[in-house]
Amino acid sequence: MTTSDSSNETLNNYDGRHFRRVRVLIYTTSGIFSGFTLCQPQQRLLDALNKGFHTSKLQTSPDFLPLFEVNYSQNNNSNLHMDTAYVRKNSILFVGEQNDVTPESPTHMHPLRRKKPLQATINLPHIVLTGNMHSEMWEEMQDALNHTDQFIPLTDVDFDPPLESGIDRLSFVAINKDHIIYVGK
Repeated sequence: MTTSDSSNETLNNYDGRHFRRVRVLIYTTSGIFSGFTLCQPQQRLLDALNKGFHTSKLQTSPDFLPLFEVNYSQNNNSNLHMDTAYVRKNSILFVGEQNDVTPESPTHMHPLRRKKPLQATINLPHIVLTGNMHSEMWEEMQDALNHTDQFIPLTDVDFDPPLESGIDRLSFVAINKDHIIYVGK
């Protein structure tokens, strides 16, 4: 069985027909993972990270994020390929979405609430992210940071320094609040 056959078999074991694949880049203090995770067809990556999902064949653990067709680059420049990996969410500094395709519009949409962008600089161990947080119209930055979700969204994100792979910008990143050193504006 080839690696891609093995990976496809693993995806089928996770009822991959009922999910969409999302290409992600996961930054941890020990290295960078790139691969695919799963979201329900009309679910945002941020919601999958914060709330998970459940079907008759798969229930995501609140502690681990499943990844498929994984490449892992450690800080000492060694590379490893895995068909499947489960990354502990507490070890994740941020998750960047690398898909160019947006999810289909939900059939039962909640009313859209107008939000205001808040320019923010977020300092994490070994990297600084600059982009836009989005808060309710009446909220200030502190209110947006104090929501109960573990991961908070940042859009139009610039990285300083650029990632080892040369990526210096992503349109969407979910940041683990547990690793934020400080946020400035």
